[in-house]
Amino acid sequence: MSKADKVIETIDDGDFSKVDNLIQDSLREDDDQTLFSLAETLMSRGLSVQAKTIYEHLLSICPTEGQILSRLAEIAVSDGDSDKALDYISQITPDSPAYAENLLVSADIYQSQGLYEVSEQKLLTGIREYPDEEVFKFALAEVYFDENKFSKALTYYDMLLDMDIKNYSGISIVLRKASSLAGDGQYEAAISEYEKLNALELNEDAQFQLGFLYNQVKNYNKSITTLENLLDTNHDYPTAYPILAEDYLNIKKNSDAFKYAQLGLNINELDDRLYQIAFDAGQVEDAKQAIDIIEKGIRTVDDPMPLIIKLSDYYVTKGQFKANLDLLSSRDVSNTPKLVWNLAKSEYETDDVTDAQENILLVLDDFKDNLDYLSDLIEILRSTGNNAALKAALKLYLKQDPDNENMQDLLDQIS
Repeated sequence: MSKADKVIETIDDGDFSKVDNLIQDSLREDDDQTLFSLAETLMSRGLSVQAKTIYEHLLSICPTEGQILSRLAEIAVSDGDSDKALDYISQITPDSPAYAENLLVSADIYQSQGLYEVSEQKLLTGIREYPDEEVFKFALAEVYFDENKFSKALTYYDMLLDMDIKNYSGISIVLRKASSLAGDGQYEAAISEYEKLNALELNEDAQFQLGFLYNQVKNYNKSITTLENLLDTNHDYPTAYPILAEDYLNIKKNSDAFKYAQLGLNINELDDRLYQIAFDAGQVEDAKQAIDIIEKGIRTVDDPMPLIIKLSDYYVTKGQFKANLDLLSSRDVSNTPKLVWNLAKSEYETDDVTDAQENILLVLDDFKDNLDYLSDLIEILRSTGNNAALKAALKLYLKQDPDNENMQDLLDQIS
């Protein structure tokens, strides 16, 4: 029995305490081919530290051997030492039997460093030099996929599928194609690919993507079915809740929308979209509770401004101007034109005409093409007697709606 065999026998027996010493014996007594086979076996079992010792010994004997350099590069990559890995790789010449592996390993290293263009060039070289090796096509597709260059990724995923390769290294090529189509905005085509997946391939993430795509093409009932099936399997899948709640909101089932928005908030209370959906749906179901929820969201989320705007719009629409003033009183709204407009309207409706005029004029440039805003501006300016500004506002209004007789009559009166 060779010393290498003794190493493997000891590992099989679970006695790792003697392995390092036995490897040293093997290095002294076994031939190079036996040592290489031992290193390969150790690598396959995840014992890269021990394998590295043998490869380094072999490299000292055969310093230009491509396979040894390639293995040491792989180990350096797993150790996080990209510079060392590239040093090994650079020594492998194009005429080496290990050159194909060199291209793959170097492409992987450059990709991990975010150097996608260099990685791409290595893989394109591999495709040219080794046209029958599908690994290069798969690796290049993955580079493009990671870069969000989905149309390019599709080219190579389709090549693999044309070769009847539907899975590679445990990755479903059909699923990758579906995801790429979705990323490329080809929603209908993506749905068609997702629907081809078997139950094993249609994992939780794939189910979510399919539900999302149904939502995007406005097939809300299928989106609901898909996402509810997902939540039956895993009710802690947080991103499913806002899509599902939105689906129900779109088909006017407010109670279900309200329910799923609240369930989602129990899992992720920082999702401002769920607060908005809960508020929109809850206004019909329970307006007070809906307001309580959005007020909690305003206190909780990182950027509450969209929620503040939504609640402010609600108060203005419902004529609850005092409530809107209370909402905005302690906030800096100067950088949010819609809230400045809402503030001005609420001030006007609560008889604070001077402040209303000042604020409504601040956002003239933002809303000068908005007839609703111009109507509010005209109403406020009429109450202040500022005829010069009123005349200019009326002209802006009539420029967009020249047939409005009431506005024309008012302009004639002050001209």
